[in-house]
Amino acid sequence: MGERLLNRTHLVLALLVLLQLIGAWLIPPWMDDESRRRIEATGVIRVGLDPAYPPFEMEDGERIVGYDVDLAQALAQELGVRAEFVPMGYDSLYDALTSGQIDLILSSYPYSPELCRRERCTRPYFQAGQVLVVRSGSEIDGPQALQGRTVGVEMGGAGDAIVQPGERGGRIGRRVPFFSPQEALDALSMGEVDAVVVDRISALAFVLGRGGLEIRGPVLQDESFVAVVDRRSVWLHHRLQQALRHLARKGVLGELEARWCGRP
Repeated sequence: MGERLLNRTHLVLALLVLLQLIGAWLIPPWMDDESRRRIEATGVIRVGLDPAYPPFEMEDGERIVGYDVDLAQALAQELGVRAEFVPMGYDSLYDALTSGQIDLILSSYPYSPELCRRERCTRPYFQAGQVLVVRSGSEIDGPQALQGRTVGVEMGGAGDAIVQPGERGGRIGRRVPFFSPQEALDALSMGEVDAVVVDRISALAFVLGRGGLEIRGPVLQDESFVAVVDRRSVWLHHRLQQALRHLARKGVLGELEARWCGRP
């Protein structure tokens, strides 16, 4: 009886060892990199940002607040860790990432193919590109309906570059330049132009904050914001992708947009 029990115990121990070996062999590479080991050991994810770009990151007394700050905290919660913010100049963020001073950049970083070939970029979490804005109730339903219309732009800006060829080709009535997106939106609100083409951040601030205007049609020029991690941080990139999908499904990204982009 005792010998049978001992043999059974040995068998169980042998099976446990075998399962551990099989488990280690089956672990995919992204489950065991330096980012995973460090973040799980400390319970902290270090987020690099430049607090000089409201409404995404800005200083409020001794605190840093904004869309990206709230998003970083939501992502950290999804990962079961705490976000630690590391403020620095925008030009220092990339070097801080590749030298291991921070775990990710979350600072209104626009997507670029070159950057995302060198490092790992997440799916876009915000669209800041150029959009068409009209007064509420306008018959203009998109950029195809601008023939014979006056269209305001920021002089020399991305919207200006989009509108000029349309003006030359007769697809737009007349381009009206302004010194800033805010001036163009104010002119639209007062009926001085029929539409404006401005960045989506400026458009949302007016549409959500003051009302009377609407964004119409698709984004005219893409400028997507992404989070960036070091190319070796396969596990972290995978987890952030999962977390962003989950936050998008729950409507958290839309809530952040309404909370921060409609502020005066």
